[in-house]
Order: sequence, then C-alpha cells, then structure tokens
Amino acid sequence: MARPKLFTRDAVLDKAIPLFWRQGYAGTNVQQLEQATGVNKSGLYAEFTGKEDLFLAALQRYLDTGPALRLLAREPLGWANIEKFLTEAPFILESQPGCLVVNATGAIGALPDAAADLIRSYNARRLDSLERNVAAANPALDARAVAGMIATFFLGLCSDANLGGANLGEAVETHQSRVAPFMAMLRGL
Repeated sequence: MARPKLFTRDAVLDKAIPLFWRQGYAGTNVQQLEQATGVNKSGLYAEFTGKEDLFLAALQRYLDTGPALRLLAREPLGWANIEKFLTEAPFILESQPGCLVVNATGAIGALPDAAADLIRSYNARRLDSLERNVAAANPALDARAVAGMIATFFLGLCSDANLGGANLGEAVETHQSRVAPFMAMLRGL
C-alpha cells in the first residue's frame, strides 16, 4: 500500500524558491532541496521529474504569485503604480530581498531553455505593463522607451537588493532614496 503524501506541491515550491533564489539553479543540488523542503529525494522525484522540473515549477509559481504585475495592473494606471512597483517589489519577501528572475537572468546560460523562455515571456509582460502605465501617466512620451528605462532601473535595484546585507532596514532606506529622485525625474519628463 502506497504511503500518503505528507506535503503539498505548492509548499515544496514555496520552500524551494528561496534556495534557488540564493544559490541559483546550477548551485542547488538535490540534497539541499531535500533539506530545504523537508521532502526526501524519492518524494521529490514522485512529484517532479527532476531538479529541472522542480526549478521550472518554482519559477512559474514565483512568476504567478509575485507582486510586479499585480502592482502594475492597479487602476488608475500611472506613475503611482510604477513607484509602488519600484519601491515594493524588490522587498516583498523580507527574508529574501531582490528578485528571483533577476538572479536567474544573471546565470541565463546555465538555465534550462524552458526557464529562459519563461523569463523572457515574463519580462515582456512586465515591460508591456510598464508601458501601459507610462502611456496613462503621460501620453506625449515614447511609452515603450520610457518603460524600457524603468525596467533597466528595476533590474539594477533588484541586483543591489539581491546582494543583501546585514541590515534590511538600511537596505530599504537606501533603496527608497534611489527610487524617489528617479520618480521625480519621470514625472518631470
């Protein structure tokens, strides 16, 4: 008689995300996943076909549950959404500042092709959301170009947040001191 499963797929993914976030896909092994998730190798392989499948599922869960697209979709569209996105998204998880996608993108050559495709698709959706907000805020601007500039700024913010530090409060304060003048510049365009 088969033993009942003592975990849920989402719970495993939620525990695997921070590990992949900190160590990357290539730097994470099955023993570390067992320890992080509390599920042994046979249980992991019963649920996922291997580390690649687990990483893809974790990445998809992160993309589906992350704050970026929700923050950018709030009505009314405009600068307020962009500011909230830039301010909050990199610190949505106190235990893991930054962005899993930004970390993973830094090692794109080591990722499975399907993961790189997921990231490209998500980045395109995020850029489209930024563009809609820019167009709503100032229709006279080249919304696509400004959205690209915002996306690039966001990548830098997340890279800095991913580096972490001993004092989260100080990191958030530094982060906000960068977002405020950037938003003032955007509003003045």
